Amino acid sequence: MKDNYLVSLLKELNLTEYEAKALVTLFKFSESDAPTISRNSEIPKTRIYDVLDRLKDKGFVLEVYKSPKTYKIVNPEEIFKGLLDLKQNELLNLSKKVDDVILNSTWSSYANSNPEKVLQVNNIKDYNKFLSQEFETAEKEIHGFTNLDERIDSLKSVFTNKNLSINILTNPVTKIHEIPKHVTIQETNHSMDAFVLDKKKVIMALNDLSSPKKAYNLTVLENNPTLANALLSHFKDYWKK
Repeated sequence: MKDNYLVSLLKELNLTEYEAKALVTLFKFSESDAPTISRNSEIPKTRIYDVLDRLKDKGFVLEVYKSPKTYKIVNPEEIFKGLLDLKQNELLNLSKKVDDVILNSTWSSYANSNPEKVLQVNNIKDYNKFLSQEFETAEKEIHGFTNLDERIDSLKSVFTNKNLSINILTNPVTKIHEIPKHVTIQETNHSMDAFVLDKKKVIMALNDLSSPKKAYNLTVLENNPTLANALLSHFKDYWKK
């Protein structure tokens, strides 16, 4: 196995570059003196003893007291397993810290205190990505005015959720889309891009999306049943046509 690969792997397991290079050299020699290790690993002579002492403290290298003093590698398999255990414990502790931060955060209350927002994205791809994230917050139903050809990617995130009732009024489609059974579409000409989630959340484009724009603006009203009901009434009128 190439030395560079082993050095990179050991660095991923939290060793310094010099520690990794010294170990890789000892993997080949098994036992050697400091000057030889320095020369073959390209570690400066002024640093090699410090590096070897750190490896000795970690239990990866043994000092052999003879003239000249040499350093002997322990079982390489034990070294890798030990480093991997340390890495896993580090990730486990980090995961616990993240869980604690999430559990004790005030983000949800911050979001609820800012129920209305206007956002700007630079392209349709980002617009669809944002819509996709919002659609995933729906619990029961989504009603929408849109152009399915342009918005199909944003809806794919909820196509797999069979617990959602999804009703879409779309401009006449020009492409073939695979639509799940719990999604109902009806084609009709309109000029809106607006969605109502669970009869209270409203998401609306503030641009005419019929032609490309330098930026796209949209508003999200987290809890606006008045506007939601007005849009749903408008939706029903179109749905009957």
